[in-house]
Amino acid sequence: MENNKEAAAAESHGTAGKRARSGDCDDTAGDFISWLPDAVLGTIISLLPTKDGGRTPVLSRRWRHLWRSAPLNLEVSTRPPGVPPSAVSQIISQHPGPARRFSFHCHGADDLCAQAESWLRSRALANVQELDVSYAKPPLLASVLPSASNILVAKISHCDFEPAMINFPFLKKLSLFCVSISADLFPRLLSGCHALESLYMTKVRAVGCLRLRSPTIRTIIFRHSYGETVELIIEDAPRLVRLLVPYCERNDSVTIRVIRAPNLEILGPFFVVDSKLLLFQ
Repeated sequence: MENNKEAAAAESHGTAGKRARSGDCDDTAGDFISWLPDAVLGTIISLLPTKDGGRTPVLSRRWRHLWRSAPLNLEVSTRPPGVPPSAVSQIISQHPGPARRFSFHCHGADDLCAQAESWLRSRALANVQELDVSYAKPPLLASVLPSASNILVAKISHCDFEPAMINFPFLKKLSLFCVSISADLFPRLLSGCHALESLYMTKVRAVGCLRLRSPTIRTIIFRHSYGETVELIIEDAPRLVRLLVPYCERNDSVTIRVIRAPNLEILGPFFVVDSKLLLFQ
């Protein structure tokens, strides 16, 4: 019995060797990842940084066409390691779409308003699902946001909001980090998010109270660490389930007033270190 197994193994090894020498094996032999369906490989590529995703066609013949059909993850930045703005037009001309994510970290790129607007209106980015914008001056932010009205997830950081028409009818998750926004503009921002379910805010600078009304929101995460007095008033949130205040730093002064949230179930956790956290319902 053992002799038969050894003979079969030897025959199999010899056959594989002959195939390798004769060129019958392609360049994916032994590459089990390449055996996955195109849809799965496309998802993997879309999660890679832009430059790494663009290099995948050199892996093998099997991968050559995948980058062009995989959802595009475009990370643009005026600083490494992102894609420089000068290369964006070439990338979106070679990638017909769809796009999963557009990240734009624009340190000192105030002159890119027209370009950023044209990028988001291109075929490749027409239906982008995620938007990540940082260090955008108000004119640039005003150009980018209206051009990305179909997004599902948005993260805006280190920016100043100015009055503008803001309308995200499909947005489900919004994160605001180190942004300045007026008390008058904040309700207008939320009223333009008709499907919003999750709101994350940290280090938000605001003059006056932030008043929140939303018929769809289910989760609010509110963190503040500027050492300034901040007041969040939840006036009406019928579907709100979770209100999280994960951390308050020393000298924080945070007041949260809940006027109407009939389905609120989870409040906290609180890790308060010499801060002034007041909750009212």
